[in-house]
Amino acid sequence: MRNSLWRQPLDWLPTQINYTGAMGKRLAAHFDVPLSQVPARLDNHLLRLDLTHSRRLSTDGNISYDWWGAGWDTQTEGYWHAFAPLAAAPDLADFPWPDPLEPGLLDDAADALAQDGDEHFSAPNLGMCLFERAWSLRGFDVLLMDLVDRPGWVEELLERITVIQVNLAKRFVALGVDGGYFGDDYGAQRWMLFSPTTWRRLFKPRLARMFTVFRDAGLPVILHSDGDIWAILPDLVDIGLTALNPVQPEVLDHTRLQREFGRDLAFYGGISTQTVLPAGTAAQVQEATAACMRTLAPGGTGLILGPSHRMQSDIPIENVEAMRGAFPRSMPIAQI
Repeated sequence: MRNSLWRQPLDWLPTQINYTGAMGKRLAAHFDVPLSQVPARLDNHLLRLDLTHSRRLSTDGNISYDWWGAGWDTQTEGYWHAFAPLAAAPDLADFPWPDPLEPGLLDDAADALAQDGDEHFSAPNLGMCLFERAWSLRGFDVLLMDLVDRPGWVEELLERITVIQVNLAKRFVALGVDGGYFGDDYGAQRWMLFSPTTWRRLFKPRLARMFTVFRDAGLPVILHSDGDIWAILPDLVDIGLTALNPVQPEVLDHTRLQREFGRDLAFYGGISTQTVLPAGTAAQVQEATAACMRTLAPGGTGLILGPSHRMQSDIPIENVEAMRGAFPRSMPIAQI
């Protein structure tokens, strides 16, 4: 993992398969193992560490509230936003901000590291780190309007989020993780959700502060960012990004991506969960997997191979096995 993230020579290409809860149950039944053993059966290389937090449910059980207080629909697969605590009460001073220095917040992460015994590459799961965190608290449509007519308020919101995330990052580095993992989606299927100028003004300097915690410790940084974000890829390199995920082929052409950024970035993902995995044949899945390796790891490194996103339950198990069968398990990467 370290060698691939730093684009250094390696003998075996690391792989990672993520999945939703519903798909995890299908995989557990397929492998005939407990859900907790599915990552091992998939031979995943990345161990993502979460905060210790007991999610509160709404009275009817339809909404689950995360550590920040945002609500998510429990009846849908994936993430479906259901409650924005700042939508009706935008007073940031009165909001009950979570405490990143709270004792015990990293207890589960510490236990996971101890049990893992340094077998996997470990990284904190700092998903929804800035823009997504802001809209999860305020509401997606409302925050997009705030970017235009309340930019000062948005800056204060983003600053409060950044301070919390930086403190969490520092605690994880002190815990002994191998790198940083962030998530923040800025793109739609075509183009960005807002202008690159706005991103550079409001988000880039704050994201840089989060990345710096890990880069100053000599650790790599992975960012998951969906959609067409070509316009800001040079900026992400500029602030210290090491690896980009999910490199979805429908929105980021792999050949161009390797040509323009292969010297600066490693890549993670690449096998489409939008088209080939749910709708392709097993042969098409195998060819897409091989093509991903050829294009994104032409020198035999710089890639964490896997699905472009978490696999959902619309993907046939046969295609999962076809993808796994095309992974370089039994030959050196140089022979691909």
